[in-house]
Amino acid sequence: MSNLEQPRKGSARERLTRLAPLSLPAIALVASVVMVGCNETTFLVPPPTLRGIAIPLPPPSIADQVLVYIDVEGSLPMGFDHPNNQAYLYESTTERGYFVGTDGLEFVVQDVLINVNNNCLETWFIDGVDGEESSLVAYKAVVLEGDEACAAPSCSAVDDVGACVCLEKWTTGCG
Repeated sequence: MSNLEQPRKGSARERLTRLAPLSLPAIALVASVVMVGCNETTFLVPPPTLRGIAIPLPPPSIADQVLVYIDVEGSLPMGFDHPNNQAYLYESTTERGYFVGTDGLEFVVQDVLINVNNNCLETWFIDGVDGEESSLVAYKAVVLEGDEACAAPSCSAVDDVGACVCLEKWTTGCG
């Protein structure tokens, strides 16, 4: 046989050089399968919802007060009515934290001290089954005046001068 008829057998180095472009994607595929297979999948647990405010001993005028004690009513998302759930509320301007057990999906945090001019109520819960923490949601308690403004379910009863405290949800925090 002449040199033209025989297939050329390259060195091992030449063969590896030809296979190199194929090996990088193969290594990446194997690494990603190993990485995904070893990581535990986590799902976002939705936060609780604050529904309303009650003022146990309302002053004659909420608008004239700076610090007021309120009771905050809330509920957990559907499907989380497990025993031993804990609902948390943190008021960042007074730097006070509160936690309560839930009654099914409902909870009430009592005697929360807020500054009616500047407050941020952050709330979340911990699932009593697996200890997983929900995402956090922020609310502000604001003073409103008038029967129409205070008619929302998230508002307290009106005081003697027609003012109330209402919850406003802040999707980006209370900044």
